[in-house]
Amino acid sequence: MKGGMRMLKYAILFAVFSLIDALTTWIGTHRGFAEANPVLAERLSNPLLFFGSFTLFTLLGVGVIAFSFYLAKRVPAMNYFPALFVALKALPVLNNLILLTGLPPLKLTLAATARWLLGFA
Repeated sequence: MKGGMRMLKYAILFAVFSLIDALTTWIGTHRGFAEANPVLAERLSNPLLFFGSFTLFTLLGVGVIAFSFYLAKRVPAMNYFPALFVALKALPVLNNLILLTGLPPLKLTLAATARWLLGFA
């Protein structure tokens, strides 16, 4: 049961990052940013095709996470894969958020840190 809950946690995190990635990509491209992924770039003209692609990629990613838990029973090093996979999915989200704010990454980091310190200090 413990492994199942852990797998569910990673699958949900992956799906949430995928949803945020899809929304920020959609918003960014409609504000004039270019999509670097040519597979997604050609689907931007059709919302159903664009979000359908993200849904398919998300389902495949969740499948990869589930399969990695199966493999981890045989190869202990695979226990590290889900966290890495989710972190890699978070990178485009972070990139999109930086682009959408219009702030340089250092200034954005300092502003977020200052707000966090003031809000929780």
